[in-house]
Amino acid sequence: MKKVIFICRANIFRSQVAKGFFNKFAEGSSFAESYGTRVEEEGFKDTPISKFPGMFETIEMLKTEGVDISNEYCKQITPDKVSSSSKVIVMAEKDTIPGWLTPDKYEYWDVPNPPSYTSETAYNTIQLIRKKVKELAQSFVAQ
Repeated sequence: MKKVIFICRANIFRSQVAKGFFNKFAEGSSFAESYGTRVEEEGFKDTPISKFPGMFETIEMLKTEGVDISNEYCKQITPDKVSSSSKVIVMAEKDTIPGWLTPDKYEYWDVPNPPSYTSETAYNTIQLIRKKVKELAQSFVAQ
């Protein structure tokens, strides 16, 4: 089974949303994990994402799409996680990507972090991620 890794800066929103959608759309043919580039640096390691302002609404919004990320927590990306994956997608700001994670090891998606997790800004970002992830997952299902 193939593993896809989604990475954003803090592993609170973008990579968690992508992981949730991928695991739904891949239909068991593959699976996803999510991590952040600055989780430990920002002091978020092992923090439940539900503890962050606005994430309750995001979690509830995703549940209406059949995606449940309510029990997820922030995790730091490490080289060993990347080496054991089939595909790596990075959505983190380029200046937060560690030097060991070279561009030949990942695909970059330009998905900006919403300035706040209000319903409107979260919704727009969620739909962008949903579209990209659905296309990716379908390519894995077709293999």
